Amino acid sequence: MDYLFLIDILCLFCIIRKVEKTSFWDKSNKEKTIMNKKLMTMLVACALSVSALSTTAVFAEDAVVTGETPAVTETTPAPETTPAAYEPEITLLTPKWTGDSDIVFEVDAKGGAVYPQEMYVYGADDAAMPIISVPSKVEVNEEGKGKVTFTNDALKNAKTWDDTFTNQISVDWTKYSKIEFAFAFELNGQDKYKSMYVETSVKAPAPTVTPTTPAQPTTPTKPAENKGTTTTTTTTTKKEAPKTGDTMNVALYASLLLVSALAAVVLTTKKRITE
Repeated sequence: MDYLFLIDILCLFCIIRKVEKTSFWDKSNKEKTIMNKKLMTMLVACALSVSALSTTAVFAEDAVVTGETPAVTETTPAPETTPAAYEPEITLLTPKWTGDSDIVFEVDAKGGAVYPQEMYVYGADDAAMPIISVPSKVEVNEEGKGKVTFTNDALKNAKTWDDTFTNQISVDWTKYSKIEFAFAFELNGQDKYKSMYVETSVKAPAPTVTPTTPAQPTTPTKPAENKGTTTTTTTTTKKEAPKTGDTMNVALYASLLLVSALAAVVLTTKKRITE
């Protein structure tokens, strides 16, 4: 590439010499001056072109000689990691509810959380009826292992809707054969839903019979004892005369007879005294 550089120097030298020999202010030689200006312009353009070519060639030669290649940085996206499938576990510890015990589930949320959700009851027609707000007790550790308990009292006090779905009524457990419990599990944005079914067999309570307690016999009061004094109590029982069908007053006639006899005695005594 040295010869290109020499040509560039030679062109510049010629331009300088031409400038020294030319007088641009010489009015007597105007045509010659115009030609010289055109020539100088061409020479300058030629010199600049040669200079640009030589510079480009030098850089290209340096790149070939050194063997340097512009580094191309490629950004490789990091592979997406697919989270492992979230599979919590739940086991029923009360396979059948008879209305006299709690319903308990054993859960393993695999490090996540568990939330009891809806409840439904099913009757003979297998139609689902929602249960309203039955509280539960969730007891799990940091690993998500533990128990979920529905107490017997909470189940007995549960409410549902009537046939028109306008009024809340108490659940008549004798009409239903199973309960559905829904659970939601959550771990790092992953949600999992599970349902468990519990068979029920609740019998109607027997009617309550209140036994009648017989009256206790009255114990007679024992009279107080008085020392030195003897009290005799005589109880006289009046006996009625037998009824003979005669309604005559016997006492009246007996009194008249007695008075007559007494009068006869008095008269007899008086007569004797007179004689």
